Amino acid sequence: MLQKYLIYCSMFLSVQMFGQGDNAFFNAIKNNDMATVGSYFQEQVDFCLFENQESLNKKEALARLNQFLNNQKPQSIEIIHQGVSKGKTSQFKIAKLTTAKDTYRVFVYSKSNAGHNAIMEIRIDKF
Repeated sequence: MLQKYLIYCSMFLSVQMFGQGDNAFFNAIKNNDMATVGSYFQEQVDFCLFENQESLNKKEALARLNQFLNNQKPQSIEIIHQGVSKGKTSQFKIAKLTTAKDTYRVFVYSKSNAGHNAIMEIRIDKF
């Protein structure tokens, strides 16, 4: 019983850690702060920009995201939907990113790894 309680507590805390970091992560996207964004990424990230989907290492994914954000000039970002897996080991967030040029949907999928939620996938599509 105690073991189940401890497992539940550690999963709850790991989900809450990313939950509390939502604003920091999405604000980092808005501000093109790649150091903060990178602190949330796994070493390997599925990066999808419109129809182009690639599995990239963290450095390459950050470079692609940085290039996109520099070109788009973000103005605001807001979380519009989120969910957690049944076992509370993974979660997703969908945000609306408004830029000087257009509006985009940003989908982020993260998975709990050693008590820290690491982003495994980021997708950006036109809204």
